[in-house]
Amino acid sequence: MILVKEQPGNYRYDARTAVPVSPATSSGPVVVVPRAWSATAGAVFALTKPRLAAMSVLTTMVAYATARPAAGPTLATFLGTLLAAAGALSINQWWERRTDAVMMRTRGRPLPQSSISPRAALGWSVAFSVGGVGLLAARVNLTAATLAAATILLYGVVYTPLKRRTRWATEIGAVSGALPALLGNAAAGDLGAQPGLLLTAILLFWQMPHFFAIGWRHRADYRTAGFPLLPAVDATGVRTAGWSLAYTMVLVVVSLAPWALWWFGPIYGVTTALADVWLMHRAWRFLVERDRDRAARRLFFASIFYLPIVMAALILERWVSA
Repeated sequence: MILVKEQPGNYRYDARTAVPVSPATSSGPVVVVPRAWSATAGAVFALTKPRLAAMSVLTTMVAYATARPAAGPTLATFLGTLLAAAGALSINQWWERRTDAVMMRTRGRPLPQSSISPRAALGWSVAFSVGGVGLLAARVNLTAATLAAATILLYGVVYTPLKRRTRWATEIGAVSGALPALLGNAAAGDLGAQPGLLLTAILLFWQMPHFFAIGWRHRADYRTAGFPLLPAVDATGVRTAGWSLAYTMVLVVVSLAPWALWWFGPIYGVTTALADVWLMHRAWRFLVERDRDRAARRLFFASIFYLPIVMAALILERWVSA
C-alpha cells in the first residue's frame, strides 16, 4: 500500500488499481471507489500545471516563428515541447507532494488531494518526458531534443530538490525557464536567431521579479514547508524587493539593448520601453512602499502582462519587416 495524507482525513491507495479508496477506519473492509475516466484525466491534466506548460510552449513557438523557418516541423515542435513541459512540471509536483500538502496555495493539487497516486504521477511524468524528447529527436532535430531534456533535468531534477536547500534555487530554476525560447530557435534550424536569443535573455531575468513577488505573497507557506527561499528568510522584505528591482534593471538593459543595436525597429523598441517603465515602477514601489504585500501583488500582475506585450511586439516587428 502507498499511504497518502489528505486534508482532511487519511486516504489509502489500492496498490493494484492506484485509485483512491474510502477513508481508512479501524474496522470494516476497505471499499474501492471507482474512478471515472474524466476524473483521472482531470487529475493528470492538473499534474502538468497547464498554465505554466502553456507559457513554455508559447515562448518556444514565438521563438520558432520569429526565426522564420522555411518549412519547419511546426506540429512536432509544438507537441514535443508540450509533452516535455508537462513532464518537467509533473516531476516537480511528484517531488514536492509532501510539502504541497502543507501549503495553502498547493494543497488542492492532485497528489495532496489523493486524486492520483504517487506511483501513477511518476509514471505519467516519465511518459511525458520521454515522449516529448523522443518526438523532438525523431521529428525535429537532436539539438531541440537535447534542450528539452536539459530543461526537464534542470527544472524537475535539479531546481526542485534545491528549493529545500538554498536561497539561490530561484536563479537556477530561471535557467530552465529560459531554455524553451532557445529550443524554438533550434527547432527552426537557427540556434543563433536574434529574436529567440533575445527572448531567452528576457525570460532569464523576467522570472526573478515575477517569482519574488509570488514568494513574498506566499512567504508564510514557504516557511511552513521549510523552503529557505529568499522571501521566506527575509523578515522585512527589503532584500526580496531589492533583488527584484536589481533584476528588473538588468531586464530593462537586456530588453532594450537590441533596439539600441538596431536589431529591431520602433514597434518592438517603443512597446518594450513602455512595458519596461511600467515594470520598473512596480518593482520600485515594491521596495519603497510600506504596504509591501499590496506592492508585491501589483508587481506580480505587471509581470504577468509584461511578457505577452513584449512577445507580441517582437512578432509584430518581424511580421512588418518581412
